[in-house]
Amino acid sequence: MKKLILLAILGYFAWDYFQPLPAVHLPPGEEAYDDPVQRNLGYPETFNFKNHEITAVADFQIEAKVLHQEHYYLDRASKISPMDFVLGWKLMSDQGIVDQFTFSQSVRWHSWYSKLPPVSKYHIINETANVHLIPSNEQIAQKLKEVRTGEIIRLAGKLVNVQGKDGWFWKTSMVRSDQGEGSSEILWVEEVEVTKTEEKKEADAA
Repeated sequence: MKKLILLAILGYFAWDYFQPLPAVHLPPGEEAYDDPVQRNLGYPETFNFKNHEITAVADFQIEAKVLHQEHYYLDRASKISPMDFVLGWKLMSDQGIVDQFTFSQSVRWHSWYSKLPPVSKYHIINETANVHLIPSNEQIAQKLKEVRTGEIIRLAGKLVNVQGKDGWFWKTSMVRSDQGEGSSEILWVEEVEVTKTEEKKEADAA
């Protein structure tokens, strides 16, 4: 019982300290125009990170709107992946469309709700992704913490599978069209860039 209370207290303070920054709201319009770019590796690359074996299976780059984000502290995956982003591109990066959805995340899953979806389910599935993020270093981790929901960002790195010394295994999705168990991308993040945000638009206008 004492252990459960301690975990609850730690979870509360972690959530309170690492709450995402306030969301930004860009004008209506499609903001991220292209599909993610993926190049599958003919020979997977394996390396160690925080007592886990990381196997890179594809180079990956994406520019997308952050539709939602969630930070994790107590689950098994949080030892290497402290946060997930729900990302949207093409139609699902249009603020006018996004405003008609509610997105949520829990236990490494994401969901959406719209009373009258303005686009087909095909676009919702194929132009969004729940991405598990593994920062490659502390600088990248800090940049990811500073990302705000609603911004357009560019991420680059590698899609990876993860093997723990305790036998735990985490496998990345390799396509954007899948659903359900195993449909999330696991991204080893090497580059983070905010390409569009409220402040940058105001600066450009000035």
